[in-house]
Amino acid sequence: MTLRQGKMLLDEIEGLALEVTEHQYKIQPDLMQRYGKPGFEKSRRDTVYTLHYLAESVRMDSPSLFVHYVGWLKQLLAGYGLTEADIRTKLELILDRVRASEKDEWTDRTIRILNRGIARTVEAGEVPSFLNKEHSLGAESRMYLDALLSGDRVGANTLIDQLIERGETIRDIYRYIFQASQYEVGRLWQTQQISVGDEHYCTAATQGTMSRLYARWLGTERQSRKGTLVSACVGGEKHEIGLRMLTDVFEMEGWDTHYLGTSIDEDKLMDLIAQRKADIVALSATMTFHVRLMKKLIANLRADERTADALIMVGGLPFNVDPLLWQRVGADGYAPDAEGALAEAERLTANRRRRERVRGQTGTAAEEEGGQGLGS
Repeated sequence: MTLRQGKMLLDEIEGLALEVTEHQYKIQPDLMQRYGKPGFEKSRRDTVYTLHYLAESVRMDSPSLFVHYVGWLKQLLAGYGLTEADIRTKLELILDRVRASEKDEWTDRTIRILNRGIARTVEAGEVPSFLNKEHSLGAESRMYLDALLSGDRVGANTLIDQLIERGETIRDIYRYIFQASQYEVGRLWQTQQISVGDEHYCTAATQGTMSRLYARWLGTERQSRKGTLVSACVGGEKHEIGLRMLTDVFEMEGWDTHYLGTSIDEDKLMDLIAQRKADIVALSATMTFHVRLMKKLIANLRADERTADALIMVGGLPFNVDPLLWQRVGADGYAPDAEGALAEAERLTANRRRRERVRGQTGTAAEEEGGQGLGS
């Protein structure tokens, strides 16, 4: 297996996944007895995903991406009765094939990341609940999610209306109710406590509730505009609710916002950034194997003279897992959530204005500071 070129790797993943799965079922014949042919096919598909995550971690030189994935996989597969030993065996079979393959510049890194993943299989993997009554609006976030999980969408909306009537801000509702409950929905699905249908329902219901709130703040008068934001999800990313929340928070704070959503056309994105003279471009990726697409998109934005000056901020699960990943994709900054993104955008634009003032005063460019993560 070679990781030198993405196309070569993707061409080989299917074959390698089949080879590894066949070998595992040969040395563990009980797997066929336990799960039959449907289980074999599911195991092969899981191996394909594992190899994609491994490849992305190697490309980005980010072991934590793969280690996080293995921890997630442990919890997911435990719901199907698979053990840590089953996962470890699969990873060791992949490692054997990497060691036996033709050596290239990626081999040592691949081996190192695989060993980190194998070590993760014996570590505790439980993820605590994201809902805690001790947190701000913690009890209310639990009530909101319980209503959705019981199919009571009207009750969930009524709760939000009551919170607004008692004086809670929409921004706090976004942060402590919607964001926290969406994180918890993901955890519950991962641990097999709810179905994918439940997850989709809760997400759609929350998006609907957010839409209901627009009339309370969208289009309200603002004394001044703080800047222009263009936001989009990369590649075929389907997880858009986090970026939607971010865009809304920017709009509430006085920014002109332009939200493109998912499955964007790169040319149209670049045209919009240029037309709107965007101060900040916010890009989101939730799936690890979309990170390389983000890196490519950012490189293209930098190479086009129309968009080269836009400040680029990134976010999404891979960037939360590896807080330095934003630097490797070529962004100017990163934030873990909507409120953090707003603070980071203000820091980035303030730094730019300061450099421009210095340039105007001295006639020379100020020394580049480079992007920084939130809180730096």
